[in-house]
Amino acid sequence: MSESIRDGRGRSQAFAQKNNARATAPKWVLEDGAYRTFLGELQAAVRSNNRPAVVRLIRLPLRVNFSAGARTYRESRFVLADHDRIFTPRVKQAILTQRFENLFGRDQGVMIGNGEVWFDHLCRVTSCSPPGPVRITAINP
Repeated sequence: MSESIRDGRGRSQAFAQKNNARATAPKWVLEDGAYRTFLGELQAAVRSNNRPAVVRLIRLPLRVNFSAGARTYRESRFVLADHDRIFTPRVKQAILTQRFENLFGRDQGVMIGNGEVWFDHLCRVTSCSPPGPVRITAINP
């Protein structure tokens, strides 16, 4: 998924992250304290292996794009049952090493790592006030 995401110069986000140590999140991400709070909560939950806390940070239905194909999770109990399959060591590492200042954001939301995790406010329509809490919308293990 991440290789298909291009910046304004046609480069993939992965290329930009590897080749621009000073990459910064878009202004709209940096100015929204909910994104910073969300990332901190997600990192703390993953670090302490608090699976219920991680699941509370997910918007259902959740799309998980496994290498064998996509699956949509409609209930948190199924996310908990597949936790290790969804939150692979690669996904956890991406979450734990992500710096807020280097998040990538676009119309589809905000990205951790090279597309391992996508998240955004529950309501992304500009007429929503407030836009609702920030939750994980997709995972690419």
